[in-house]
Amino acid sequence: MQRLKDNEAGSVKMVGMVVGILVTLIIAVLIFYNIAASIDTSTIDSELTGTPAANASGDTLDQAATFFTIAPILAIVIVAVVIIGYVTRM
Repeated sequence: MQRLKDNEAGSVKMVGMVVGILVTLIIAVLIFYNIAASIDTSTIDSELTGTPAANASGDTLDQAATFFTIAPILAIVIVAVVIIGYVTRM
């Protein structure tokens, strides 16, 4: 454990990982909402009884909105853990 605690390269890699996660999250949000907006549910639902495609699309968008709201909080917690870990080593 002492070896990991004194490893400066590990701290740099952790910060790089958090930045990578945030960039990936931003790209994922852009890709998801562009794809979701391009789905024409009215054409799909015209051949079905009711509106199952519109319902499924709406439910997926609701779940994605919840996830994309919580995900940055996770990144903030990771950054806080890294900062607290760095401060306690001093």
